[in-house]
Amino acid sequence: MATTGEHSKKRVAVIGAGASGLAAIKECLDEKDSIEVVGFEQENYLGGLWRYVEVSEENPNPHSSVYKSTIINTSKELMSYSDFAIPADWPTYLPNQKVAYYFDLYAQHFNLRPYIRFETKVVEVKELKDEKNRWLVRSHSVKATQPIEIKDEIFDYVMMCSGHHWKARYPSFPGMNEDDPEPYTGIQMHSHFYREVDSYKDKNVVVVGLGNSAVDLAVELSLNQSQVYLSCRRGAWVAPRWLFGRPLDHARTRFTHMVPFFLFQLIVASLFKIAVPPHHRNLKPERLPLSSHTTINTLLPERVSTGTVKPVKNIKKMGPGKRVEFEDGTVVEDVDVIFYCTGYHVSFPVLHPDIVTDGRDGSQNNRVWTWNYMVPPRHPNMAFVGLFQPLGAIMPISEMQCRFLVRTLVGKLDPLPSEQLMDKEIEARNKYIRKRYDDAARHTIQVDYASYCDSLAKRIGCMPTYGRLVKEFGLIEGTRLWKETIFGPPSPIQYRLVGPHAWEGAREAVWGYAGKQEYASSKYLQEPKAVDRKKDLSLFKAPREQ
Repeated sequence: MATTGEHSKKRVAVIGAGASGLAAIKECLDEKDSIEVVGFEQENYLGGLWRYVEVSEENPNPHSSVYKSTIINTSKELMSYSDFAIPADWPTYLPNQKVAYYFDLYAQHFNLRPYIRFETKVVEVKELKDEKNRWLVRSHSVKATQPIEIKDEIFDYVMMCSGHHWKARYPSFPGMNEDDPEPYTGIQMHSHFYREVDSYKDKNVVVVGLGNSAVDLAVELSLNQSQVYLSCRRGAWVAPRWLFGRPLDHARTRFTHMVPFFLFQLIVASLFKIAVPPHHRNLKPERLPLSSHTTINTLLPERVSTGTVKPVKNIKKMGPGKRVEFEDGTVVEDVDVIFYCTGYHVSFPVLHPDIVTDGRDGSQNNRVWTWNYMVPPRHPNMAFVGLFQPLGAIMPISEMQCRFLVRTLVGKLDPLPSEQLMDKEIEARNKYIRKRYDDAARHTIQVDYASYCDSLAKRIGCMPTYGRLVKEFGLIEGTRLWKETIFGPPSPIQYRLVGPHAWEGAREAVWGYAGKQEYASSKYLQEPKAVDRKKDLSLFKAPREQ
């Protein structure tokens, strides 16, 4: 029989067990006296798109997955969860296998798996028009050994953590479709379906796009003896992973956020001229840095200089046959494959589409209507976690969202604003985005890692201010830590120095990440005991050894 305390708990459904879903489940467990959490994961593994999955006849349209060779573009110091540091002896930039293994270790450390229903597909999430505005979650098992039986459950709150990288977005060009008068007859494929390079050796390939996926793909193909044409509508700032001997993302400190934005853009542009090889004329950006999402790739300038990657303008016409003509006049007669690295539509098929767009015309251009990138104003008992395009890694930002949402849900923070105030703030945010960024679908949900997390930290009460650090650690140590938070890289671990659910290892981890050798051997920066895959092999995909 349930106790009175159990009846008073809020039931929370977490949809998805990737980077955002794991953080959501963990933060709910931090308030387990007030919350009963249930995680739903369609696959038999956790980690979302960071778990490499092959495209096969049995699984022709899998959930989005990294390429086999993908390496994350955020340094380990800035991509970790705030209370589970990445081991100090791991690489600065992690291969996808290490990222997936980190999720395994995180789930093991906080005992998250018992709260996740693996191989369970959510087919509908529907708001009940009762006095509490609860949600009906319909799901069924996808295990081959079990029949499909729909299960209906009621939850007080839903956290959508399923991601939006699954419904591929395609451009439109003359000759692209087989029913066009003179169609292109080569292979066309979205990068969603690309996995490994061997099948495209010695091919003429066009890669459409200039984001991280496009450039990574172009470089990888060119290294495998393919001739690559990198096609883009507009140029972009392409930066290396390292700048002046430091990881690139370490340069964006809280101190630099104090500099007027336009002045900081000029400084960054000057640094590019000094430290980065000149951009090819077809890659030159039209606006200053940070007006669009910066593309990270160290090898592209070298591949362009050797001619194995040839930057060209947007496609003008495709066909007949394998002929492709570009807007700069370039014509290639024998293009074997065209890859579209053109992003994804924001789509949540288990929900009514008006929930994420508020019924506004935003479905085709990825314009969402969520307060603070999380809450739909008309549906305050639901939140989207990870529905943003970060200048940085998704993990620490999603975690901060979850910390805020969970503490708000249990009444430990101020209630959410009114619908009217939410709408007003969303309008202001969208106006700012339109002013700052290029007009592109990917920029409609753009966020800056440090400034956004700081804004949430102030609401949560975990912002590492000078006064709070001195109070917690004393004048000398508190001052040293404060200087690190201002002039050093904004590590997520800094948000565990003070405030609710502060972490005892945060101080040592901050100094360890800062390169203080006396802390590099801290127990908080050592690799935990390996995950035991023998207990339940169905829940794991072993990472490849590095």
